[in-house]
Amino acid sequence: MEWIILLLNFIGLFCFGLFIKSYLPSYMKEKGKNLATKEDVKDITKRTEEVKLEFQKEMANFTTYLSFSNDYAYRQYTNLYAKLYPIIIQSEYIRYFLERYNGNNLPFDEFPFIESGKTIERTKIELVSNKVINYEEEELNDSITTFNKKELCEFIIKHGEFASQRLLKLAVAYRYAHSNYSGTRSLEDSEIKKAFDIEEITLIKEIVKTIVKDYNYLRKSIKLDYSNVELDSGILEQYKFNNDTKMS
Repeated sequence: MEWIILLLNFIGLFCFGLFIKSYLPSYMKEKGKNLATKEDVKDITKRTEEVKLEFQKEMANFTTYLSFSNDYAYRQYTNLYAKLYPIIIQSEYIRYFLERYNGNNLPFDEFPFIESGKTIERTKIELVSNKVINYEEEELNDSITTFNKKELCEFIIKHGEFASQRLLKLAVAYRYAHSNYSGTRSLEDSEIKKAFDIEEITLIKEIVKTIVKDYNYLRKSIKLDYSNVELDSGILEQYKFNNDTKMS
């Protein structure tokens, strides 16, 4: 920000010099090239001060704007996007793990956000007969299972003052689509059901990409390292989780 202010100061002084250079000769020519009277000097001084004050006013407004923009970008980053981005990384790691160890095929366009299971199965088997004597499903509630797609969007809406306009609109739209798609409720109209299913996938994909883009844009704005690939595409770069495997 300092170099921008210095540059603007230089430009202002340069413009001021041009004003003096162009105004004085024409002014003196109109006076018949006579020596400046007290009134002439007073008029020149007045006009010079007007230009100077106008430049200072514009400079102060621009400096205030830059300060506000930088402060707001930092608050967006710390209060929202720095919390959303790790959730996307978690989703991508689950994708990598399931593809590597379970042999699943989970392309991003079809599965843009992978949720962690929220239940754990507990089975007791009698050693002698090898029969199941007890089976339980226990609901998990931890930092890994807390954020599913709906809760991700609810978090964005709750912190809407820090979200970009696009991300907030997508989150609100997704909340409605999620409440009506086949994974949430059963609809009798098959065409409406299909439409909501398509919208659910499309919206969550755009939400993921927007989070990744916004996150990197904000890091760039506040002078932190960022990924040009992610800023342009909205898809996480390939990361190595071990020596021979990449996550896409």
